[in-house]
Amino acid sequence: MIMNPLDKIVAQSVRDVLEKDLGRHTYKKIEKEILDTYGISVLDAISDFAKFDLVLRKFFGNHAAKLESRIFKKVIVIKKKGKDEPSILIKNPNTAKMIFEAYGDPVKKIIMEMLLKQPKSIPEAISQSKLPQASTYRRAKELIQEGLLTMAGHTKAIDGRKVTEYATTLNRAIFDVQDKGLSVSIKLQGKFLKDSFVFNSISER
Repeated sequence: MIMNPLDKIVAQSVRDVLEKDLGRHTYKKIEKEILDTYGISVLDAISDFAKFDLVLRKFFGNHAAKLESRIFKKVIVIKKKGKDEPSILIKNPNTAKMIFEAYGDPVKKIIMEMLLKQPKSIPEAISQSKLPQASTYRRAKELIQEGLLTMAGHTKAIDGRKVTEYATTLNRAIFDVQDKGLSVSIKLQGKFLKDSFVFNSISER
């Protein structure tokens, strides 16, 4: 299953708020249940919110949806203007810092700018950018892990192999520094927003 990029981007923030909101004792019970049921960490389950949701429903029943919405609202704020794609304010300084550092890395910035225009395979992007192969592969892998690059389909390489194409998740990122630390307002490509568990949990209420 392909994880939604917005859910992946904010997963660490949600995990931090979850532990603080529920308390250490309840959090450890949820952590154990996720491990026993799926064999994965809380962070991995949050990145794949269907698993996270099922475990919370086991503990909190019908109240799970309200709990999720409350936690998500502490992580992001949705701002809509007319028919435009909504912008999403990420309030967690650690997540904002991760995005800021990605755009501040010259190689990562080139990759994201190139794949914003048109999805490409990572080898194709490296070839066209003339960036060093080893370090660029490493940075591209980091962008995928962070949710800033998202699988957008497949194509065939010159040798006939099937390879994955990636697209840049964000259309825009605007950073702001306030008393509580760094925040970022982002706009995602619409195709990546509609399947977000976090986004839909908030916008439906």
